[in-house]
Amino acid sequence: MLRFERQGRKQDSEEAILSSRQMLSWTPRACAKHCRALNNLAKSLYIRFKQGGERKDLEEALEHHRDALMLTPPGHPDRGISLIGIANVLLTWFEQDGDRKDLEEALEHHRNALVLRSPGHPLRASSLNSIANALWTRFEQGGDRKDLEEAIQHYRDALVLRPPGHPLRASSLNNIANALSTQFEQDGDRKDLEEALENHRDALVLTPPGHPDRGIPPGHPHHGMTLNNIANVLQTRFEQGGDSKDLEEGIQHLRDTLVLRPPGHPDRGMPLHNIAAVLLTRFQQGGDRKDLEEALEHHRDALVLRPPGHPLRASSLNSIVSALCTRFEQDGDRKDLEEAIQHSRDALVLTPPGHPLRASSLNNIANALSTQFEQDGDRKDLEEALEHHRDALMLRPPGHPLRASSLNNIANVLSTRFEQDGDRKDLKEALENHRDALVLTPPGHPLRASLMNHIVNVLLTRFQQGGDRKDLEDALHLCNIAKAESPLSHPLQVYILNTFAHVYLCLYQAHHREEHLQSVMAFFNEATAFASGSLLLRLKCCMSWIQHAESHHHSSALDAYARSLQLLDSHLSATASITARHQARMVFSANLSVDAASCALRSGDICRALELLEQGRTILWTQMARFHTPLSQLASGDPHAETLVQRFQSLSLMLHQQPADGSSTQNSSRLTTEAEAGQYRRLVDEWRSGSTHGSVVYQVLHLLLMQCLEAL
Repeated sequence: MLRFERQGRKQDSEEAILSSRQMLSWTPRACAKHCRALNNLAKSLYIRFKQGGERKDLEEALEHHRDALMLTPPGHPDRGISLIGIANVLLTWFEQDGDRKDLEEALEHHRNALVLRSPGHPLRASSLNSIANALWTRFEQGGDRKDLEEAIQHYRDALVLRPPGHPLRASSLNNIANALSTQFEQDGDRKDLEEALENHRDALVLTPPGHPDRGIPPGHPHHGMTLNNIANVLQTRFEQGGDSKDLEEGIQHLRDTLVLRPPGHPDRGMPLHNIAAVLLTRFQQGGDRKDLEEALEHHRDALVLRPPGHPLRASSLNSIVSALCTRFEQDGDRKDLEEAIQHSRDALVLTPPGHPLRASSLNNIANALSTQFEQDGDRKDLEEALEHHRDALMLRPPGHPLRASSLNNIANVLSTRFEQDGDRKDLKEALENHRDALVLTPPGHPLRASLMNHIVNVLLTRFQQGGDRKDLEDALHLCNIAKAESPLSHPLQVYILNTFAHVYLCLYQAHHREEHLQSVMAFFNEATAFASGSLLLRLKCCMSWIQHAESHHHSSALDAYARSLQLLDSHLSATASITARHQARMVFSANLSVDAASCALRSGDICRALELLEQGRTILWTQMARFHTPLSQLASGDPHAETLVQRFQSLSLMLHQQPADGSSTQNSSRLTTEAEAGQYRRLVDEWRSGSTHGSVVYQVLHLLLMQCLEAL
């Protein structure tokens, strides 16, 4: 079993279980070894469950541990082992079903085991660590700060009992670091984050005297786990400071972890999941499409390793949803949104009421439905999204680390509903929820700048309704804070710059001061030129820039048109699917280049007008070429289609050859010439096939049409 834990070989697990069963059958119940055989078999089954996710293994493990506890009354030297075995299985069961009673019983058993392991006991540190794990889990459910503080204290006490040189010191360092990272998410105290990173690094390079390579060298079973933990903290620090070096180092650590978890390793799913999350973050920063595609690929690979019944399948489904929604925001490909909604519904089924991931699943499906409402305008989607967000908030009571996120989500949906109905109560509740969320996000919190940007948008809406200029003043103040607190290269800057433009637009409408109008155009210019931002968002900003520059007869209109054509070409070029490119062309005016040329002519710049027309023509023809469907793609997966395409290609090739006309070659006899001419006529007849509906051309066009209809 030890070899299985180190190398992840399934054969070792099966052999351990078989050996334990044999030992159990050989020892009568009254024998002292029977209790240990029960615990050993239970442990082997528990480890196999961790690998394969088979619920029967978990149930049998719990049964054997309980049997062992019955054989070890108070005072028995093995009672602690049985208590801890039961507690570990119950915690895993809680992760499966979310039944709070399992969590409470597990914590009770761990506390009872600690009593049996008084100061000086060689396994006291292990019990302290186990209690801390259970308390941390309870904190994540209920948000009671006392649980987190007690967990950190127990982790520190365990570390004291594992001085330099202790084989489990690295594990304790990792545990403290993980708990401090959670505390940082609560308070935003940078010292917690830095201490967490320091402890993770110490765990990685632990070098007690006389053993320069000891600790967690490459090859040690915990080495990959520590690399993974360092990467998580580095990602969090990047979200605070925006230093891309943290992100790059984190990605490298996770790639190293994947090397240590090759295909077939039972723990490969976790580093796949984590590297996908970091790559998605890097995409959101730099916009490199390869990062987005690789992130989605890794999430899909992780899902394959988490089949139905696996405890982390819902987590993978939710992660795929996030990646698909991100890609939909980039491309507008409806297939991505539909797949995201389906996966989010599947995840919700796997996380019933009480499950620790229930709130995350509710949040994901609500976000996807909100996006679908923006596409279709179906009111049922909006109402269902609001209902799911409210349910998620109920699962994140005061003190919960993600309560601010749920408050923010509810506020966003309420703002959207206000735009539909104009009910001032929705707008008021939206503002209250945004402000409540802001209180929960101290300076340095990754959500803080985004929240301020949302509050500004609600204040602008309220100003447009009531005309209270204090709303404008507050909006401008918050915009300045949000911009200052957001890293200069962070993609959020595009949103903030766009919001700045709308704040100054409202100021111009209120005061009619020319400097306000100049600021509007300057912020639109800066937002659309922001390289780290989403191409689609920048393009939408550009459309707003054009609209307001034209309506106010501003001189920047021509620059706005020129940039819009540039961004449209980049966006369409980066968009993978034909359907998404078609949708983009439908959303953005087909007359964009004509309007741009008209603007140039009004400015007296004829050469610029011709350049813009030519640029628009180039975009059109380039995209038309991209709309072509390769014959190989048309034939894929359908034997009938493959045969039809092969005949189409064969006929096309023969018809492109020069037909005999009596003078093509001096050596051809008249008979040969007539034969060649007859063959050509037969090819033409087959191409046309007498009846139009039977022609090869018609059948290929029909096949293409069917595939296009399926794609829509």
